Amino acid sequence: MSAAMKFYGSINARPITSRATFDDSDGNGANEASGKQSRDETLISRSSFAVRAIVGFASLMLLFASSGKGRGTNIMSLHKRDMLSLAIGPYDDDHDMNEPLFYDDQLVNHFSTDPDASSATWSNRYYKSTKYFKGPGSPIFVIIGGEGALDHGMLYPFVTEHLAPRFGAAVIEIEHRFYGPYRPIMGREATVQELLELLTPQQAMADMVRLTKHFKDELNCLDYGRTPDKYCPVITVGGSYPGFLSAMFRLVYPDFVDISYASSAPLKLYDQSANQYVYYDIVTQAAERLSAGCARAVRETLERASVAIMESSSMEDALKSFNMCVDKVPDFIKDLASLNENVMMSVSFSFANFDMDAYPPSKDLAMYKACQVFQNKDVNPVERLKNFLKFDRSEYQSEADDGSCFDLSAALSGSGNDDQMWDFQLCTTQINPIGCSTDSMFIPREWTLDSLVEYCQATFGVTPHPHALADALGFDDLLASGASRILFTNGLQDMWSGGSYLENVSDSILALNFENGAHHSDLSHVGPSDGDTYDIKQGFVQITNILAKWLDEIKADS
Repeated sequence: MSAAMKFYGSINARPITSRATFDDSDGNGANEASGKQSRDETLISRSSFAVRAIVGFASLMLLFASSGKGRGTNIMSLHKRDMLSLAIGPYDDDHDMNEPLFYDDQLVNHFSTDPDASSATWSNRYYKSTKYFKGPGSPIFVIIGGEGALDHGMLYPFVTEHLAPRFGAAVIEIEHRFYGPYRPIMGREATVQELLELLTPQQAMADMVRLTKHFKDELNCLDYGRTPDKYCPVITVGGSYPGFLSAMFRLVYPDFVDISYASSAPLKLYDQSANQYVYYDIVTQAAERLSAGCARAVRETLERASVAIMESSSMEDALKSFNMCVDKVPDFIKDLASLNENVMMSVSFSFANFDMDAYPPSKDLAMYKACQVFQNKDVNPVERLKNFLKFDRSEYQSEADDGSCFDLSAALSGSGNDDQMWDFQLCTTQINPIGCSTDSMFIPREWTLDSLVEYCQATFGVTPHPHALADALGFDDLLASGASRILFTNGLQDMWSGGSYLENVSDSILALNFENGAHHSDLSHVGPSDGDTYDIKQGFVQITNILAKWLDEIKADS
């Protein structure tokens, strides 16, 4: 899913529909039948291993025989997950940390006052690793899931293979509600009213507290009371929106979460204090840094291509001129002016995507290659933009039907449940004021609340309240809210850094900035490697030292 595609300053940036509910049968395996089948296959595979492990262990047989859960003495009558937990225990080093687990007792609504609704539960997918856990008294890293399914296990090798062994820590990674195939509402579409109540950062954090408490019980850690031999400090970790959630965890649950590690966390964007133009200004600067002259080439090309679109005899003629799919144009594009605006926006979205992946700096990056397309003076502006759309299609639309034309609808709108859910959050809790300035390499575009309200009313029937989340959680003034032990990290080539904290707020709310870093480059899916730049390598050391210092302080205070 493209995070960059989600920030629009015009009603036309996203498709407008009258849909009041969401389709549960997208390509993410979101329908109940396929999700259940996939999950059951996982559990059956794991239970087969458990049965093999049970054979030969007389003590486990006695446990089965003496089970007080009313399941009898027959091994096969026990729940599959019970057999596995008894067979391998919570500290099993052989457990595959990329194998999904499920917590069936997650509450649908943590804040309901209705007795019937307050007891409803759902199955929350998660992953865990106790490979390096040294037992009660050692820390727990909680990796926070965000606006996308966690289909491939643990996200950050820096946490699982570097920080965890350094601190003898356990790791748990928890999927965010409503993203992925396992959701609080299954078997039918969620209504807008249900999403207003259930799809919030507050509900997601409550999920993660409840599941982490369950994990702490498995590890024989104490929930409360910081006694050194049993208390397991909790460190939340996340990048981008999950980075925001990581900081909020520490702010909202200071007695449960001891430390927050928040990478590329756009708190200032969400509290509406960030300049709306900083996002694409940083994208422009990053592109220019990679390829001198890129910014001017992009702007000149877009300006001249814009004229060509507006001078076309018809929309169909304009689409064909740039090799865009005539039959894949969003319904809200009705004329040449609307087409022109959205084509220009799709280019900025694509560059934002390229910017997030622009690490480590090299000529192999998609952003550098995109710049080269625009800097090719051997072809005219129409051909340059056509070539860029072809390049963009090869990067992000490789699974399109035949790849012969550019799918503008897909470029603007995304697809599937995860995109819909994030779009809803951008209309309700995560309001992002992002426009294009006259200094950027894109066609200038102002973000306005009025245009967002118009879009959100037309799409979901909801009205955005930009300051509501900051008012509820108090993150617009961290010091006044009593925050502490939060570490913000930022790649300065990342547009999200413009909405994060770039300076220390206090002696316990710290910021580390990496000149060469892009979008949470310190929390990449590769982990520390020889390919990292010097500033990121130094960052790994600094991050580790800061966490060690804070953990020592927690132990001393116990």
